[in-house]
Amino acid sequence: MTRTTLLVWIGLTVLALTACGARDSSTGGDAGPASPSSTSTTSPSPPEVTMTIADGARLTGARPWEVQVEAGAGQTVEEVAFLVDGRQRWVEQEPPYSFDDDGQLLAPWLLGEGKHTLTAHVVTSAGETADLTAHVVVRTNTARNKQIAGVYHRTVTPADQRRVAAYRVADKGAFGEPSPTGTWTIRILADGEIRSVDPVGNAAEPYIEPFTLSGSTLRVYGPAVWRQPDPSSPNLFCEPEAPSDYRWTMTGSSLTIRNIQRACADRDIVMVGTWTRA
Repeated sequence: MTRTTLLVWIGLTVLALTACGARDSSTGGDAGPASPSSTSTTSPSPPEVTMTIADGARLTGARPWEVQVEAGAGQTVEEVAFLVDGRQRWVEQEPPYSFDDDGQLLAPWLLGEGKHTLTAHVVTSAGETADLTAHVVVRTNTARNKQIAGVYHRTVTPADQRRVAAYRVADKGAFGEPSPTGTWTIRILADGEIRSVDPVGNAAEPYIEPFTLSGSTLRVYGPAVWRQPDPSSPNLFCEPEAPSDYRWTMTGSSLTIRNIQRACADRDIVMVGTWTRA
């Protein structure tokens, strides 16, 4: 073997050994432990919120204020808070998320004429939050309410209880004992609210009902629980309590109310009859 041939052979051997080492390293070999694979994490996404009162709405009559929520993946809705002009006035923790309890209505005249903000604040189980605000304008006419505004008394009797027995049923919201007998007091406010106090006489915890007048028709819209001193323990005539129309007449100091519909028996026990202005 010539010297030149020997050098070529040695060079080829070195190249072969180097290539073999490279293959061992790329396939694991003795090159040490493999690098751990990386994993990615996804941050919780905020909930998507919509509601039945749109931004820019003009509120002229009673309507539902309901919120719909689509929580992020793996999350649930913890609560939906309803804020009026920045102040929390109602909270729901189970769907449907309705202001003033399921099936009830927002009576905008109780907010006062002019501009207001209605906000839904949503919190999820992952601590994610979202707000949706509607800037609204209230335009209602409460001037006609002055016709019957005042404080009145009436004595409710067992005959009043018997009168509604046929429709005092659970399907119409009846529960517990009927409205009690004795002297009731109602305060009809010109801003469109009736405050009723039962014979026990606790004026600090009244039944509160929004109303409107149209000619001789008095429409009562069901409880404004959010206006009561303790919304978690409200005074209710029925649950739910549907709106209902009544016929009213005023003779001297006497206000007579007759029911047109039979929506809530316990409310009719109290409301229907002749009231004397205090």
